[in-house]
Amino acid sequence: MIVNQLKTLDNKEGIMERLSFGFPLSVYQTNFSLSSAPLPWHWHEDFQLCLVDRGVVCFHVVHQKYRLTQDTGLFINRRLAHMAEPKSPDASYYGINVHPDLICPYPDSYVYQQMLLPLFQLSTSSVFLFNRSTPDGLSLTDAFSRILALSEQKEIQGRELLIQSALLGAWPGVLNIVRGSGKNVSSSENQRLKEILLYLETHYAEKITLASIAGHIHLSPGECSRFFRRATGLTLFSYLLQYRICQSEKLLGRTDLSIAQIALECGFSSQSYFTACFRKLEGCTPQQYRRLH
Repeated sequence: MIVNQLKTLDNKEGIMERLSFGFPLSVYQTNFSLSSAPLPWHWHEDFQLCLVDRGVVCFHVVHQKYRLTQDTGLFINRRLAHMAEPKSPDASYYGINVHPDLICPYPDSYVYQQMLLPLFQLSTSSVFLFNRSTPDGLSLTDAFSRILALSEQKEIQGRELLIQSALLGAWPGVLNIVRGSGKNVSSSENQRLKEILLYLETHYAEKITLASIAGHIHLSPGECSRFFRRATGLTLFSYLLQYRICQSEKLLGRTDLSIAQIALECGFSSQSYFTACFRKLEGCTPQQYRRLH
């Protein structure tokens, strides 16, 4: 089982290791008991299916929040900005990321037109919860479990075909749930959030002002601030501080740069301010963190 080590491109598109070369599906586990740090905001071209196997996990999708307990799943449409955080110390979930090409790669085909295009053409993208309490939810949960089991059985000839078969068998249920109970996420708000995240994470090492962020997405400073807080539950500068600390941890663990150099490279005005912020968020100093990692 791949342990989730999310990597992102410069535009915050998430990339995951595939189960097999040339097979556009990823299977992974995110175990928050190993690291309590939330998965950062990102997006990808894949559909994402998540199933909590232990504890409580909170998923944020644009401005919506979903608190999932054991044996509850979540479907996230492609290209939606999202993140996940633990709400219990033992929280863990499995994820399956599926590129649309695995369902059908031919835009002119009947299957593509009926099974994929409805999801692509929605002016609002869908997110939904699933479990075993409904026929479609049961089918999707069983397919999820089947794919997890097959992903561990590398010796089976034709494993990828069996995985694809399980996915295709459950896919009509995805469409049924989307049409019946899927919750809509505004495409325009999703795009706006992605643009703000990209701006912050491109310029985090520089001095950033609310006016510069707002100007980038053509909103007033007040509107920009309210939108971001409604979408993420954080203020712009709380998120920026968390991101800067996260980047500093990478440098502390992977480089021999001095604490002062790391502070400047991560957008802090001084080493003392960096140390104070780091201690507040992580409960230790940068020096102590480096010794432990």
